[in-house]
Amino acid sequence: MANLTADRRNRMAQILIREGSVKVGEMAEHFGVSTETIRKDIIYLEEMGIAEKNYGGAIPKIGAVEKPLNEKEWVHAEEKAEIAAKAVSLIHKHDVILLDAGSTTSAIAKQLTIKQGLTIITNSLDAATLLSESEHQVFLCGGKIRRSSHALIGGWVLDRFKNIRADIAFLGSDGFKHQNGPTTVSYDESSVKAWMLHAAKRTYVVADSTKCTTTAQFSYADWQDVDGIITAGDHVDTLRTIVEDATQVIDAATKKPE
Repeated sequence: MANLTADRRNRMAQILIREGSVKVGEMAEHFGVSTETIRKDIIYLEEMGIAEKNYGGAIPKIGAVEKPLNEKEWVHAEEKAEIAAKAVSLIHKHDVILLDAGSTTSAIAKQLTIKQGLTIITNSLDAATLLSESEHQVFLCGGKIRRSSHALIGGWVLDRFKNIRADIAFLGSDGFKHQNGPTTVSYDESSVKAWMLHAAKRTYVVADSTKCTTTAQFSYADWQDVDGIITAGDHVDTLRTIVEDATQVIDAATKKPE
């Protein structure tokens, strides 16, 4: 029963983001449940920071709608550069690396030129483009292009990752608030992230610490499933409180000389 409820709420959140609003009556008919059940679902989505109740239904909460990738790249750019530098320091020569799509993983791609002899597998058009002139072996997994993140998604991508074994994976996230692990706004991207996680010996979530103040509707892992989260910013201590002892929180911030 719990799985059915979670699935319905995830699907409703997807409709909400895509359509810009949902109506209680329409959702009750769509999912074959009572209007009271849908109202409870909307309250849950509101608590998650995804929805905002209005007359007869709900609209997306401001900030819940995903920004285009080119806008994300300029937000907390300094923190993302610090996170990328720390991530790159964890890579060994000849490692096979998995990079998913996002502004922080693109920052990692920019810094990978300081390493040699790597094999990099990604579903990110931006990361592949940034690495195309490097001396690394770069593999781009084909699939359907998701316009807002420039990620390649779908069954073709998942089929590739079923047969891949990697040394380390770096995965982005859209938020952690009120969650037991990292989340993303896209169901399709959450599936790809989950496969990347299972394909790698070590997996790190990479995200600036403001992500502990936001959330998204699709979880792709629990904290104990990942080896750590590499972060930077003003909310690192809050993030440590959220994660507790489930995994390590690595503060990548550059230490200023005293």
